[in-house]
Amino acid sequence: MALGEQHMASLTRVLSEERSAVRITGTVLTTLFGVTAAINLGVLVTGATPYAMTHLVAAGLALYLLLEARLHLRQSDAFGLLSPALLALVFHFFLSYLGTITLAGFYPNALGRFGYWLPDLDAVLTDTMLLVGLAAFCMLRGYALARPVVRRLRRMIERWPQVRREIRFDVGLVLSMQIVFLLLVAYAINVGAFGMLSTEATRAANRDIQQFLNLGLAAGTLSYFLIILRYFERRAAGQAGSLEWTLVLIMIVIHVLVGALSAFKSQIVFPFVIAGFAYFLATRRMPLSLIGFAVVALVLAYVVIEPFRSYLGLRGQPPDSVAEAIDAIGTAFTMRDELASHKDITRAEKIMSRFDLSGMTALAMDYVDKGNLAPPLRREFQDSILLAPVLAYVPRAIWQNKPSYSPGVWFNQTVRGRWYDTSTSVAMGPVGYLYMAGGIVGVVLGFLGFGVLQALIFEGIGRVGAGGVIVYLGVAMTLVMIPTSFGPAVTGVLRMLPIVFVVQWMLLRPSHRRAG
Repeated sequence: MALGEQHMASLTRVLSEERSAVRITGTVLTTLFGVTAAINLGVLVTGATPYAMTHLVAAGLALYLLLEARLHLRQSDAFGLLSPALLALVFHFFLSYLGTITLAGFYPNALGRFGYWLPDLDAVLTDTMLLVGLAAFCMLRGYALARPVVRRLRRMIERWPQVRREIRFDVGLVLSMQIVFLLLVAYAINVGAFGMLSTEATRAANRDIQQFLNLGLAAGTLSYFLIILRYFERRAAGQAGSLEWTLVLIMIVIHVLVGALSAFKSQIVFPFVIAGFAYFLATRRMPLSLIGFAVVALVLAYVVIEPFRSYLGLRGQPPDSVAEAIDAIGTAFTMRDELASHKDITRAEKIMSRFDLSGMTALAMDYVDKGNLAPPLRREFQDSILLAPVLAYVPRAIWQNKPSYSPGVWFNQTVRGRWYDTSTSVAMGPVGYLYMAGGIVGVVLGFLGFGVLQALIFEGIGRVGAGGVIVYLGVAMTLVMIPTSFGPAVTGVLRMLPIVFVVQWMLLRPSHRRAG
C-alpha cells in the first residue's frame, strides 16, 4: 500500500512539473508576442515610422502566432514543448521576420538600407509579411494534418527493437567520441576547413572531406548531449557529486571555446542550448538559467567575433596559426571602438540584421515579380526541392554530374547587384527561396510539406523512447530554424535520418526485459 502511495505521489509530482513547464512557456510566449504586437501598434499610432502598413501587419502576425502557440500548448504535454513547429514560431518566424520589423520602430535604419533597391519599401515589406504569415499558417496546418497518420507510424516504430528506449550507453565510448571530436576540430581548424584560419582556397581544398568532418562534428555534439543528459539525470536523483559538476562545467567551457575558434557565433551559443535541452528532458523543467547563459553568450559572441572579422577585413588576410588567431582576437577586442566607428549602425541593429530575413525576402519577391528570374533558374530551384530524396541517397560516385544548389552567392551578385563580390553568400530566406521556385503556390506547398515532415519526425519518431529523441535532435536544428536553401535543407534532413538512426542503435544499449 505504501509503495502504491509513493508511486502515485511521484506520478503527481511529475505531472505537476509538466503542467508547470507548459504554463511557464505559455506565459513567456504570451509576453513575447504580446509585447511585439504592442510595440508595432504603438509605433503605428504615434506615426513615428515610415513603414506604417508594415508595422500594422507585423502586429497582426504577432497576435496570430500567439494564437497558434496557445492552441498548441492547450493540447501539449511537456515533451511537446520541443515540437519543431512550436519552436519555429520563435526561432524562425519571430527572429527572422518580426524581430527586425519591431526593431525598426526604434532604429529605422534596420530596414532603411533596403530602400536602395526598393523605393516603395513599405508596400513591398507589407506583402512580404503577409506571405510570411501564410507560410506559418501552411506549416502549422501541415503539421496538424499529418498527426493522425503519424500516430499509426509511431505505433509501428514502437515495435522495432532497433529503436532504443532508454538512455543507457557505454560511458567510455561516449567520452572517446568527445576526445575524437576535439582532435577533429583541431585538425579542421588547422588545415583551414573551417574556422578562424580558413579562406576560400582552403575550404575549397578540403571540400572532399567536408562531409566526413560534418559527421564527426555531429557525433561530437551527440556525445556532448548524452554526457550532459546523464549528468542532469544523476543530479535529479541526488547521485551527482561536485567532481562530476566540475568536469561537466569544463566540458561546456571547452565547447564554447571550440565555437569561438570556429568563428561561428552560433557555435558559442549552442553548448548552452544543447545543455538546456538535456536539462529539460531530464527534469521536465524550464532551463531558465541556461537560457540566460545562452543570451549572454550571444551578446559576448558579437562583442568578440564581430570586431575580429572587422579587424581581419582591415588586415586583408587570415591568421596563419591558432596562436596568431588568439592574438588577433585580443587586438580586435582592444580596437573594437575604432572598428565600430567605421559602421553607421548600432550593435542592436547589427545583431538583428544577422537574423533578419524580411528585407532579403522582399528583394527576392520583387526580383520575381518584375519578371527578372529566368525560367532555367526557376527550374533549378524547383529541382532542388523535387529531387531532394534522390539527391539525399544517390552518391556522387554513381551520379557523376550530381548537382549542388547554393544560391547565396548568386543572390548577392545578381539580385543585390554585387557582381564584383564572388565570395559572399547572402540568405534570402526559405519564403524567398520557395517564391523563386513557384510563387505563392510554391510557398504554400513548400511550407505545407515542411509541416508534414516536422510532424513525421517529431510526433512519429521523436516520441519513441530515447532513440527517437536522438533521431529528432539529429535534425532538429533544420526543422526549427528552416534554413534559406529550402531544397538542400530537406535533402540534408533525409540524408541525416538513417545516419542518426544507426548511431542511436549502436550507441545506446537495449532495454532490460523482465522475464514473464
